[in-house]
Amino acid sequence: MQQESRSQKPRIGLALSGGSARGIAHIGVLQALSDHHIPIDCIAGTSSGAIVAAAFAFGYPLPKLQEKAKTLSWYSIANLPTSGLGLTSNQSLGKIMEEFIGGAADIKDAKIPLAIVATDIETGEKVVFRNGNAALAVRASACIPGVFIPVEIEGRKLVDGGLSESLPLSSLQTLQPDIRIGVNAIHWHSTKPVGNLIDVMSNAIDIAANHQKENPLQFADIMIEPDLSDFGPSDFKKTDALIAEGYRAALAQLPAIKELIRQRSPEPSWKRFFRWFKK
Repeated sequence: MQQESRSQKPRIGLALSGGSARGIAHIGVLQALSDHHIPIDCIAGTSSGAIVAAAFAFGYPLPKLQEKAKTLSWYSIANLPTSGLGLTSNQSLGKIMEEFIGGAADIKDAKIPLAIVATDIETGEKVVFRNGNAALAVRASACIPGVFIPVEIEGRKLVDGGLSESLPLSSLQTLQPDIRIGVNAIHWHSTKPVGNLIDVMSNAIDIAANHQKENPLQFADIMIEPDLSDFGPSDFKKTDALIAEGYRAALAQLPAIKELIRQRSPEPSWKRFFRWFKK
């Protein structure tokens, strides 16, 4: 019997939220889905979710991404300021992304269709990138306002996508998935004390995101929500624990994901023929 082609399967889309260091949990989610043969056909990311989404979409191996995550810190992505619009620059993040995907990589050329969300700090508009320099778009998406200097793209000053869409499910819609899975790394009530200015600003974005009026459930078929209440935005040294929690949260939703795939998969032609033959 011939195996059903991928074109006959529902198109699965994944939306990865922001969350600063907590976004490392997205790697565990992707690893769990990969280990259990759940294909991702399109992906959208905001802030730290954009970093993981872009690396994954361009085919950067998950084991390497896990190891790279262990080397990250706020210092590794920050540079001396070149403007009065922020305390520092996140140009080093661009260098890291170039290592993942190449310096000239265009979003439209990703192996998996990709959307990256940023915010225009002057107009408040959400900006969704479907093409253009991928490393630069990720820098914009992960640009914490006040801490990092806005990233200028085509005359617009862009900052963290979490201000306009922390969990980019409506942006994922532009990629036309049949099944929409949201991964929320900021659905938390943290007891972790803030330790620095970046923690304060990052938490401020996450708190605002939790109060965004848009209900993600109107766009998501399934939500994966790791319990990250014991983690703070600067907990880069807890990479293994963050990845493990993301993995655990994805495993908990696997039965629901597989059932939804079954429900939305078209009936194989041999079954249709057999049903017709029995009439």
